Amino acid sequence: SAVKRTSLLIEYSGWQCINCPTAAEEAHHLKEQYGENLVVVVMHPESNPNTRHNNKPALNYTCPEADSIYMMMGGTNTTPFPTGNVNLVKDVTKGYFNDFDKWATNISQAYSTPKPVLIGQEVNGTADSKDIWIAVDITNLDTKAIEATLQVWLTEDSVIGSQKKPSGTDKKYAHNHLMRASITPIWGDIMPIEAHMTQQVVYEYTLPEKVVKENCNIVSLVSVNGEVVQAKETKITIE
Repeated sequence: SAVKRTSLLIEYSGWQCINCPTAAEEAHHLKEQYGENLVVVVMHPESNPNTRHNNKPALNYTCPEADSIYMMMGGTNTTPFPTGNVNLVKDVTKGYFNDFDKWATNISQAYSTPKPVLIGQEVNGTADSKDIWIAVDITNLDTKAIEATLQVWLTEDSVIGSQKKPSGTDKKYAHNHLMRASITPIWGDIMPIEAHMTQQVVYEYTLPEKVVKENCNIVSLVSVNGEVVQAKETKITIE
């Protein structure tokens, strides 16, 4: 049985990219359209000059994992921003990078191709600690075994900082869906799952000091043959 698919939209952005706020608005509209069936992750890869911060912490929205993913996809210091990718799929002509006016079409096509994979997730923490516990359940509804890859990422909303726009620099811009870290190894944990079986994995993780726990999300991605077939985004439940 195939089930409704939740897609991943990676938005590559940089605070010095004056057109990136327009792409962020497009991602926001798509999120409003698809709701929980679309997970947005914004990456500021340090290899692109649009993210340069000159060692000023207040301007640094980068993380090493975002840069590794960007470079794996072929990103360089000349890749034009804004750009993005849907479900880690490589286009035959454009590679892994697509202009933001193509995102809606790519997401619609993915939405119309259900996959026989379910993903469930619970994330818990306490008010007085940065430690959290993540439980991810992956169910294979197919009639044959699959080799799934699970990636778990940390993102943060409402990170207030600078963003250049055509009209100038907005110093109170809200950076949302900002990738902060990878909780799994960057390329994920490989999980063979037999037909009609569920496999659970549990992670204990300590949040970085710089993040606000209440603004954080845990994003889990299940890939098969390199393509994200199911995604899940969950807030941290404070006990």
